[in-house]
Amino acid sequence: MSRVLSEKKEILNHIENLSNEIFYEIFDYLDGCDIYYSFSNLNCRFQDLITHSTFYLKVQFSFKFQSNLTINDRYERYILPNKHRIISFYCDNQLYYEEFIQLSPINSTFNHLESIILKHISTFQFVDLLYYLRSLPRLSSLQIFFDSCEDDIGDIYQLIFQLPFLKYLRVEIDDFEVSDLTLSMATIEQYTSIEFFIFFHYLTLDQFFHLLSYTPRLTHLYCFNILDFELTNSTEIFPKLNNLVLFNFCTYDLSCDLCQALFSKLPLQLKILSVTVSDRDISYLDANRWEELIRKNMPNLERFTLCLQEKMDERFQITDYHKTISNYFLPFWMEKQWIFRIVVDDDEIDSSIFPHSQKFYDFEEHLSYNRNSCPGVNLNIINLNKNQVYINRFKSLFKIINVTRLVIKCSIDSMRTFIKILKLLPNLMMLRVTFLTHPDEFLDAKKDMIELRRCVKNSKITNVTISNAQGSDDVDFIIGLFPQMKSFSIQIISNCDFLRVTYWILYRIKMNKMSHPMKVCIQVKEGTNDLIEKLYEMIDSKKLFKNYTIFRKFDIFYIQWN
Repeated sequence: MSRVLSEKKEILNHIENLSNEIFYEIFDYLDGCDIYYSFSNLNCRFQDLITHSTFYLKVQFSFKFQSNLTINDRYERYILPNKHRIISFYCDNQLYYEEFIQLSPINSTFNHLESIILKHISTFQFVDLLYYLRSLPRLSSLQIFFDSCEDDIGDIYQLIFQLPFLKYLRVEIDDFEVSDLTLSMATIEQYTSIEFFIFFHYLTLDQFFHLLSYTPRLTHLYCFNILDFELTNSTEIFPKLNNLVLFNFCTYDLSCDLCQALFSKLPLQLKILSVTVSDRDISYLDANRWEELIRKNMPNLERFTLCLQEKMDERFQITDYHKTISNYFLPFWMEKQWIFRIVVDDDEIDSSIFPHSQKFYDFEEHLSYNRNSCPGVNLNIINLNKNQVYINRFKSLFKIINVTRLVIKCSIDSMRTFIKILKLLPNLMMLRVTFLTHPDEFLDAKKDMIELRRCVKNSKITNVTISNAQGSDDVDFIIGLFPQMKSFSIQIISNCDFLRVTYWILYRIKMNKMSHPMKVCIQVKEGTNDLIEKLYEMIDSKKLFKNYTIFRKFDIFYIQWN
């Protein structure tokens, strides 16, 4: 017993060495009630930390984060005496919501509450809650996720727009009929303070225009999904959004003419435009039309993303595809280095060039590399298989495109096609590969492996990322295949595997005598700062490297040495 107490005391002493700033960062990931429950009785230091007037609490009622406390205990012991220190409220279950509201409505007594996130809440419950939310003096962020909407969402929007200090609004509805929104154009008295607006539900173009008339101060707008039918479809009623700098627009079956007429109404200071289209209208592929629109109406545009994801008209042949893509490599587009994703769904073609979507992998974002050090474009190829004879038809296109970054999924059946693509891309520097087959199956194909190793040996690839890693064999396979790489990344592993996988990566790098300057990037599902200390301890105890540094960017951990 004394030994156990001694060990606990020693652990506490180690924890005590951490700075207050680190503790506050850790607390930022925790429920405020659980913080009080776990730390308030440890010692005077933690008592002072969590009762300090500048330390605000986040309250979470979630199935994901089970608590030892009942809702009544949490309210009576921690929420009631600290209402004035609660900065955010999160709830993802109707039962939790109903039980808490019976104890205490969220009203003006929560005078520091700035952010509310409600998931799986009914529209009836939400309307009832809105009565109290109007009294909150600091509520600036509201996110609501409805499973369905039985009411006219226009009525709910009008109630939301009455919240006086709201800056950020997100509304998502899983099951929603497009006809269930009735909203007239706003008057000056109905204008809101909302600057950042995201909605995930269907709207007609006219409904979209009416909704935006309430939000003239918008700077960021994400809309999913705009349909084209009924009413006037006149862009003349599109409201003025003079402060808009980012516009993410998704549409289904909206003609290119109407879409570009809408974009011509956007403010001149727009900096980011992202367009995702599900339509057979091949006019969307016309680079000249987009160039004319941007030159005339968007002189300050810094980033343009175009994503087409629908089967093209049958008249649109492979030669047209080549010609269309080639138009995006004229000086205007190459100087911009913007991103395009053109998906052509055909028996012979199933690829994405210039990927950008929710699944888009941004090397710059994940690896913190300088784009100037790796100029060129991204190529994303999905569902690679041995029957994709279209690769041969792209030879001429690849000759004029400086592809330096490749994202690809590969199985044993596509090994030869994978090798063929690598040979067609001699300037490739960055590779992200998802192996859909266990490495042992690749190793069994000895003839292909010999050719693959010869191809990789002569390549310029120095940056490799693998996803869908199954274990140490994946690591061994990549490190053995690319001993010249200067950056190795792996995604995504769980926290419990973090140290084990990291150790094996660093150990194999050391055993392969890869002594040149290098960076290892490891992405986990939920990264925490304590993993940095564990990494230092593991690397030092195993004597893997000297003169290295570790840093973290969100859920990505970087280990770097010279």
